[in-house]
Amino acid sequence: MDQYRTSGVIDEAAMKEIIGIFIPAWYRRLTGTCCVICLLLSLFFGLSVKKVGFTCFFLVSAALFASYPAIHRRRYYKMAIARMSEQAGSLSIRQESFFNVDGLAVHSLETDGSILLHYDTLAFVRESRHYYTVMTKGQQFTLIFKNDLNDEQKRNFLPDLKQRCPKLKVRK
Repeated sequence: MDQYRTSGVIDEAAMKEIIGIFIPAWYRRLTGTCCVICLLLSLFFGLSVKKVGFTCFFLVSAALFASYPAIHRRRYYKMAIARMSEQAGSLSIRQESFFNVDGLAVHSLETDGSILLHYDTLAFVRESRHYYTVMTKGQQFTLIFKNDLNDEQKRNFLPDLKQRCPKLKVRK
């Protein structure tokens, strides 16, 4: 019984759309909080204590904290593109995926390799404009192409997946 069978191309445009999945929301909140704290400390040292060195230090720290998620995203994007190039010899991979009773079966149409990701290894799923991105506990990911799903399948996809994998987290 194959469900939610989709196929498509993972390329640079797809990677740009889903790359945010590699930076958790708690991490973005933490760096944002650190950025605000550094800005407040720079204001304190600049206005009340008049210490220029501390003010500059905290301003630079705030800039680093603010840019760190973007730096991470760029690093993960380059790493994913390099892996894709190593795997398929090009900057795109055609894949087919479907769910069966054991888990998510992924078949690369480029390398003719297949893998079965069991339901207990799935960590979270995130929905974007064109894809559902499924991430495993071992930081492997695969895409479910929404354009291959009808409206009923799109509505039922997350509840069905959550039913089969109760510990699965759904990220927005």
